Amino acid sequence: MGSRLEKLRDIIDNLIIKKQHKSSRYFISHLYGVADFCALLALKRNLNTELAVTCGMLHDIYQITHGTVEDHAKLGAHVAEEILTDMGLYGKEEIAVITYAISKHSKKRTVHDQPYAELLKDADVLSHCLYDPDYPVIEKEVIRYENLLVELGCKRETGGENIRVV
Repeated sequence: MGSRLEKLRDIIDNLIIKKQHKSSRYFISHLYGVADFCALLALKRNLNTELAVTCGMLHDIYQITHGTVEDHAKLGAHVAEEILTDMGLYGKEEIAVITYAISKHSKKRTVHDQPYAELLKDADVLSHCLYDPDYPVIEKEVIRYENLLVELGCKRETGGENIRVV
């Protein structure tokens, strides 16, 4: 039978394969990386790990299904809602939490009052910054990344002396 997450992973993997993205490696690495960072942060922040991982797996679904980043967070929330509803394994309240987080994940400079929205933005930043640690951090993600390094005990609160910014 498998878990809800394994069924969701199968759906997403099939979408990536079906679309034959030239950047399939990045999509797979990024989605699974964000999902793993979501799990780690959910454990640290005492949130539901499965819901957090689901947010991570679906956060860029619009890019996969439509091939564009334009307004992908907001539009991706609708695609995610369709997928989760069609699966028939998630309740309406769970879907609302997940889709809200997805809809806000591009607003890295904004703090939202929903913990899964913040968790997803943080996991997305970690994935962006750690995919290739030699690549400079995107300016809009610097503060969030510095705060995450402190939260995770990777750095003292002294400023971004080791962070290159684009």
